[in-house]
Amino acid sequence: MTKFQFLTQGKKKDVLELKFANSPLILSFPHSGNMYPDDFNYNPALTFEQIDFPADKYVDELFGKVKTLDASTLKANFPRTYVDVNRHQHDIDVTMIEGGGDWYGRLLPGSADVGATLFWSKSGELPIYDRKLTKREAKNRLAKFFIPYHQSMTELVEAVRKEHGSAYIIDCHSMTRFDSKLRGGKERPEIDIGTRRGESCSSDLEEKMAELFVACGYDVGINRRYVGGEMTLRYGWPEIGQHILQVEIRRDLYMEEASRTKSKRFPKMKEDCSAVLQDFKKYLDNRN
Repeated sequence: MTKFQFLTQGKKKDVLELKFANSPLILSFPHSGNMYPDDFNYNPALTFEQIDFPADKYVDELFGKVKTLDASTLKANFPRTYVDVNRHQHDIDVTMIEGGGDWYGRLLPGSADVGATLFWSKSGELPIYDRKLTKREAKNRLAKFFIPYHQSMTELVEAVRKEHGSAYIIDCHSMTRFDSKLRGGKERPEIDIGTRRGESCSSDLEEKMAELFVACGYDVGINRRYVGGEMTLRYGWPEIGQHILQVEIRRDLYMEEASRTKSKRFPKMKEDCSAVLQDFKKYLDNRN
């Protein structure tokens, strides 16, 4: 797989972190990147806590047990607000782009109202940019960040399926405690498992994942708040032995949302995620 790099604080860093293991299990971390590209050029009036608010911070650490298990991982090192790999490549808010009416591709924006398209325009209710993106920088973000992530995931899934006959992906995320005011402000479940309403994996897998988190004492939903994004749509094909579950963990269970710091509950949440991951892998080993 070709290695892509970018500049952050003047230093070259890899776009992705990829670990391949001899196992049918893959963990994906598309939103836990904390290296901000030097060419992001977001609104300088925003604090780091404000620009970082949409990130699924520490989720890769919560599932750190994967390092001792025989499982593959893929992590984006860049933030989702720069370019979001859990959106489809046509999910573009044309009003963000200079001369956007002449964009070369399709324009099928999904969540422009809350600023959560391919290139995010809002962090909470705050505008991320005080400028428009040029078409060249938007396309560069697609070519050098979005495309490498999905090409790497595709190659990884194909290698795993070829070796083991099937692939099981856990797409790891976090979410705020409450919906936005625009969407009603309701409290979300502590854990939400998204499977495109049962289409991205076999039913026993979503049931097992829910069972394991319930056993740890959590309020668990299945497709209650999120059904999954581009990852579940693109890689969830149980008909050919390719399964994916999106696991959303509520942030107040392990961090202080405003300050972006770990809370006293972090060790317990990490311990529970480790137990769930270990037991789920055992289930897969017996299933496979």
